[in-house]
Amino acid sequence: MRKTMLILLLVPGLLAGVTFKAHSQQKFEGIATYKSSMNIESLNVAGRNMSPEMQESVRKQLMQQSQREYTLKFNLEEALWKEEAELESEAGAPSGGGMQIRFSTGNAISYLNPSKNLFLEETEIFGKRFLIEDELPTFNWKITNETKKIGDYTVIKAEYQNITEQMTMSLSDSEQKTETVMDTTMMTAWYTPDIPVSQGPSNTWGLPGLILELKDGNFTFLCTKVELNPSSPIEIEVPSKGKKVSRDEADKIRDEKMQEMMKKYDTGEGGETRVIRIGG
Repeated sequence: MRKTMLILLLVPGLLAGVTFKAHSQQKFEGIATYKSSMNIESLNVAGRNMSPEMQESVRKQLMQQSQREYTLKFNLEEALWKEEAELESEAGAPSGGGMQIRFSTGNAISYLNPSKNLFLEETEIFGKRFLIEDELPTFNWKITNETKKIGDYTVIKAEYQNITEQMTMSLSDSEQKTETVMDTTMMTAWYTPDIPVSQGPSNTWGLPGLILELKDGNFTFLCTKVELNPSSPIEIEVPSKGKKVSRDEADKIRDEKMQEMMKKYDTGEGGETRVIRIGG
């Protein structure tokens, strides 16, 4: 029987805010296409009875499934971030150990409107649709003097040290332990002032120009195409589906469901599904 391994990688919402002056143009809008990837070199994959070969297979499948395509629709006031398609890969095929990796992103659609201090995220949490409504917390980017080229654009490097609370779970033969730890990651953004919108991938914003590359922990988002002021008007639809919850409520629901799932599979109720831990 084929074994299925369910991997839930939760990329934290990256929220920021600064005052951004509108461009003098009456109309300025566009669509940016991004591709995501994961650095597996520093990724620690742990699980009971997992051989080194099995761990390496998991890392490779995670890297393959992390390669996805997104679009960012934007104008001077708002932006919409959406996963368009999963790139073709062999990640869905079972590994040598007969396991299959499923990489869940929740199919999230994110909407940002800085002028209204509004963030909306339409996402799926363990099969149920939710609409997360939140404000846009501010943080201070550190803009450097370092520059480089991405395509035809000159981009400037900015950094931010993100400190968040993360829940970790460990399993032993006798008990399950859950604890909350402080996690610190460095976000590196490369933005171009030539595109005067304060937006970026994966819910980032707050810089004086479009972010074309973002590195957050093991994840990288790289812009591969930008179309400015296309002939057909760009429609930005505000997410509206799902049960309305706050960010804290959504995190609580996700954590509770994760604990339920781990208990279920650890006691054998999930058939031959194996749950592993990813992280430090």
